[in-house]
Amino acid sequence: MAVTTEPVFIERDADAITAEMIAKYEADSGKTLYPAQAERLLLDIIAYREMLLRSAIQNAAKQNLVRYADAPMLDYLGELVGTYRLSAIAAIIKQLLFTVETALLTDVLIPAGTRVSASDSVIFATDTDAVLRAGQLSVTVSATCTEAGTIGNGWQPAQVSTLLDEVDDVDFTVKNMTASSGGSDDESNDHLRERIMLAPEAFSTAGSRLAYRYHAMSAHPDIVDVAVVSPVPGTVALYPLMSSGAPSDAVIALVESICSDEKVRPLTDTVSVAAPVSVNYEIRASLVIRRGELADTVKTAAESAVTAWATAKAATLGNDIVLSQLIAALSVTGVYDVAVASPVASLTVAEYEWANFTSITINVSGVSDD
Repeated sequence: MAVTTEPVFIERDADAITAEMIAKYEADSGKTLYPAQAERLLLDIIAYREMLLRSAIQNAAKQNLVRYADAPMLDYLGELVGTYRLSAIAAIIKQLLFTVETALLTDVLIPAGTRVSASDSVIFATDTDAVLRAGQLSVTVSATCTEAGTIGNGWQPAQVSTLLDEVDDVDFTVKNMTASSGGSDDESNDHLRERIMLAPEAFSTAGSRLAYRYHAMSAHPDIVDVAVVSPVPGTVALYPLMSSGAPSDAVIALVESICSDEKVRPLTDTVSVAAPVSVNYEIRASLVIRRGELADTVKTAAESAVTAWATAKAATLGNDIVLSQLIAALSVTGVYDVAVASPVASLTVAEYEWANFTSITINVSGVSDD
């Protein structure tokens, strides 16, 4: 049986609670209560307190159900099926460049843990020792943010450029050659909830679709969807989608490592992992608005609505782009008609593909008196 409604553990209707208390008072006292009486006002206060208590009981009972639980109760429910919240991951810089103006006569060691900052609050530390050889002007090394989470993401080349630690009295200049990426916050409640509900599928190594989905989503807290495809018997292809879109090579390697473990897959399965195929499209549309409406206001509302619609489509794999749905999203208050120039037709998106909108251009082309 599908579970579609919230369970009611205790009655919480304020009017029903008040009526019950009034009836009990009148039955015990033999008096009729009227709205302005002091006793009636006192019962109203007691009924209000009773409703608050019952609401707390209802919420506490819901915390025993995975579908409705929040942290930390959700974490305790996860323990029952061996599923634990994924911790935050620190962002990395693949290439951090140290340079000197003049070549040195001797080698210089840049020790692991040398700190470089992008701002007062975001600091990266080198992952390994790096040696600037005599006669060379530069050396590169990878670095990891000292604070886990998304705070370290998105620092563009040359933005991480302040050296915080002295290195052998050498005047180094430093900058990141690649943008920082890969950081993620602690696993969200919704992501953990889905994994807990999938966990029983992982109790067997029979290789079910949902078992592979569970193990793949357990690799990284930012994996929001996974397509599990078996093109031929004995071959399983996984396509993980991140909250930011396509996965990095590091995430692909991590998913493949976890899902290829002999305790996870059937012995006869060969597992491969690849980035989902991006179906790129742009949205270009013209609006005819009703007379009396402000063009800029309607345009802004339409842009916000269609951006939310397209973002939701890109959040999971296999979402078709249906032209009638796009028109409906653009038909905000004040819009009389919509003409879509792109896409020219609905787009069919396979289960291992994701609909990636590259741009949105909306303009007002006319006014209607109807």
